[in-house]
This record gives sequence, C-alpha cells and structure tokens, in this order.
Amino acid sequence: MIHAFTCLLFPLFAGCGPFIDYPATASEIMRNPAYYSGHSVAVTGRVHAMRQFLGISMGTPAETFLLCDGTCVQVFMREHTPIREGDRVSVRGKFLTLRHIGRMTLRNGIEAGEIFPRS
Repeated sequence: MIHAFTCLLFPLFAGCGPFIDYPATASEIMRNPAYYSGHSVAVTGRVHAMRQFLGISMGTPAETFLLCDGTCVQVFMREHTPIREGDRVSVRGKFLTLRHIGRMTLRNGIEAGEIFPRS
C-alpha cells in the first residue's frame, strides 16, 4: 500500500492514482462524464437545491445539492455540513456515472469526501 506522503514526493509513482484529484468544472464533467467516471475530482461552484435528510435504515445524516458554474453536477455527502444555498464551495470526491445509495440513485454525480467554503 502506497502512503499519501510518498505520492506527494513522487506523484508519478505507480499506485498514486487514488491520491490524485482531477481539477475540473461542472461544465467539463457534464460534457464528458465517461472520462471522469470513477476518478477523484475537485470542483468549485455555487450550491443550489440543497437537501439535508436522515437515512431511512440507520438515521445517518446526509445531504445532496447541485454544484453549479453555469452547468450543474449533483453532489452527495454522507453528513450534514454548514453550507447553505448560494454558498461558493469546492468539493473533492469521486465522480460516478451511476451509484445506488440506499433508495437514492446518483446519476452523473460526485460522492463528496470533503467540502471547502470559498469566498
């Protein structure tokens, strides 16, 4: 197993793929979803259609929203965050063309690992 620090020092080292983000815009991702599918992406945009909820089976907090920069991409996060409608944020996570999460289906969306506020 490759340690993340090793990948910082030697980014082209074999096995560093999981630690590399593909910087992209929502527009680029939606123009070519197959290219980004399964890759870790970093996308910045404005939050729209924020929806926070609790999972049905275990009551786990989660949220979905659209991240927009002219074109929108759906984002799913497995916890509630302090972001609000209209906030500008950066999202890091895995882009998936299709993912079933409980009863929800995520199509052409990002399963977020981290969300950072931007000014």
